Amino acid sequence: MRIRWGNMRRKKSLEKKYNKWGIIFSIPFVLAFLIFHLWPMANTVLYAFCDLKHTAVIDNPQLLVSKGLPWYKNFADLFKTSSFWIALRHTFKFWILQTIPEFILAFWLAAMMTDRRLKIKGRSIFKSAFFFPNLMTGTTLGYLILVNVITSMITVVITLLTAASMNGFGVTEADFELLLSEHFQIIVVGIFKHIGITFIYAIVGVTSVPVELFEAAELDGSSRLHTFFHITLPSMRPILFFIVIISIVDGLGISEIPDMIGNTYSVMRTSLTLMSYLQNILGMGNAYDRASAFCLVMLAMSAAMSALVYFFLIRDKYDAKLKRQMKKKMAGN
Repeated sequence: MRIRWGNMRRKKSLEKKYNKWGIIFSIPFVLAFLIFHLWPMANTVLYAFCDLKHTAVIDNPQLLVSKGLPWYKNFADLFKTSSFWIALRHTFKFWILQTIPEFILAFWLAAMMTDRRLKIKGRSIFKSAFFFPNLMTGTTLGYLILVNVITSMITVVITLLTAASMNGFGVTEADFELLLSEHFQIIVVGIFKHIGITFIYAIVGVTSVPVELFEAAELDGSSRLHTFFHITLPSMRPILFFIVIISIVDGLGISEIPDMIGNTYSVMRTSLTLMSYLQNILGMGNAYDRASAFCLVMLAMSAAMSALVYFFLIRDKYDAKLKRQMKKKMAGN
């Protein structure tokens, strides 16, 4: 009994020692978060309800209600601006058209690279090759893809099809204007830039599924497609939720690639995104109050979209239903 009590005391002593060093190592992160993240976030919330338009230096922010103005004025001004709705529409358009093919390609590649029956060699080389574009900035990558790849391919395709149309196929260059539009180029560059990191996340999710499940499915004669949709995806819900949330954050924050491709005002009006609109607010008029309100709107949009994804796609509905039944049973007793 004494030996057991001594072992327990020694174990508690080691836990306290490890906990102490864990707290010490976390202090720099906590301080950095409080100074560089939490404090600016608190100021953003405050400025959203102040009157600071065209003010470069903020010494004493005045609340809107103290000036006899409604507290929601900055939000109302934001929603009345046509540029905001244009940016919102373009952002969701780019995000949806980029995310769907990106997810399809990334998960298909991940399923191929982790399939025990295919036994693909050189998987590490493929992983590095697909991840490399994510290390490059959107401007550099967009320029390389746009000038050296997309332009050349589109030129060759249009030349061939135009030559074919001269022989009576009825195909003209106007039928392929979509391939030359800035929207198509933004989507292609965005897919190429983000598919690598999505591919890596998908591989992590697939490899986290117990191998016994795949072996059982293989013995039962399940096809690869059936195994992927009925075993792989349901078993990787946590990492799938993380992938979707990262995609939402990246989609709402897209700005580099549209800004690079839309280098004129007329094109900017057709490829303006939410982050580009925020940069215009701060750059043209120092409207920190409207910019802060804009940030809160984006935060609310991100939270709402994340909640929808969780409740309708990621959440285990059977488990939630079982918990509700257990609560009703306990309440009845």
